[in-house]
Amino acid sequence: MGVRVDGQLLHHLRFADDIVLITLNISQAERILADFDDACGNIGLQLNLTKTMFMRSVWVPDAPFSLNGSTISECSSYVYLGREVNMMNDLAPELGRRKRAAWGAYKSIEDVVKKK
Repeated sequence: MGVRVDGQLLHHLRFADDIVLITLNISQAERILADFDDACGNIGLQLNLTKTMFMRSVWVPDAPFSLNGSTISECSSYVYLGREVNMMNDLAPELGRRKRAAWGAYKSIEDVVKKK
């Protein structure tokens, strides 16, 4: 049971909101995303194209990326399953993001922690 996308059987899409598709080039990405969009439509799901983005490595030439006439935005990094991902595998932005989150959490309970 599942949905076949580019020869692969995908399961349990009803809970999917963070999905990464890895391809060799933009045309393959467009084809797989179109297959995925069709498969989602078959089970009553719809891709949110305003949240759909793509990231490419330096080995992939710059080219427009679209689905059903809508241009897909390119990004240099994104948060996937709670971790910031970028093509340079630079951990500094992720560590900074986690540090800010930790300080924010601490500040929200600072009065309780410092209370004697």
